[in-house]
Amino acid sequence: MIKKREMITFIINQKINRWTVIEKNEPGYWSCKCECGNVRKIRGDSLKHGKSKSCGCLQKEIVSILSTIHGKHNTRIYKTWQNMKSRCNNPKTSKYHIYGGKGIKVCDEWLNSFQKFYEWGMANGYTNKLTLDRIDGNEDYQPENCRWATYKEQNNNTTQNHSITFNGETHNLCQWPEIIGVSNKCLSERIRRNWSIERALTTPTIDNHNFGDYMKEWKEGKHV
Repeated sequence: MIKKREMITFIINQKINRWTVIEKNEPGYWSCKCECGNVRKIRGDSLKHGKSKSCGCLQKEIVSILSTIHGKHNTRIYKTWQNMKSRCNNPKTSKYHIYGGKGIKVCDEWLNSFQKFYEWGMANGYTNKLTLDRIDGNEDYQPENCRWATYKEQNNNTTQNHSITFNGETHNLCQWPEIIGVSNKCLSERIRRNWSIERALTTPTIDNHNFGDYMKEWKEGKHV
């Protein structure tokens, strides 16, 4: 059975957050005037539950205050701080599933204060060419588990790179290609095709010098 929508009524001139109720409008809506002077049609339930607090001027003032406090609202490190919080706390963020969705959090010190995050960043070598990286990808964003790293270092540290041990050495899929002299794509494709670790890491790439030998081995069934 469909429930009848709750009838919400307000008193004319009633003040709700920054809105002042002017008059009843179309069903479910009320004409309201914001403190800044803008008039809008607002849903009754949005007024009642505080979903609509102003015409948008309140948020602009908050942003202005934050910018005035630390003067870094438009800086890269401030955006880094915002993005860190967003991927841990906002389910609508594209990467939430590998951060907040997996239980990764931002420590209270950083979550509640950009200034604290900024002070830590400056004391630990921040530059505009570095990215925020968690040392242990299974732990939270907190001072003892974070560092500033290059994109390459961060990619090497990500939990999405699986490690391979061969002849007593352990490296990930970003590191082995440089060591054995093949491309990342080549090694990844070998692993995808279920080559043995030894074969994947010891088979040379094909060039004009060894192509003939490779074709001979292929005909013998060695490169199936």
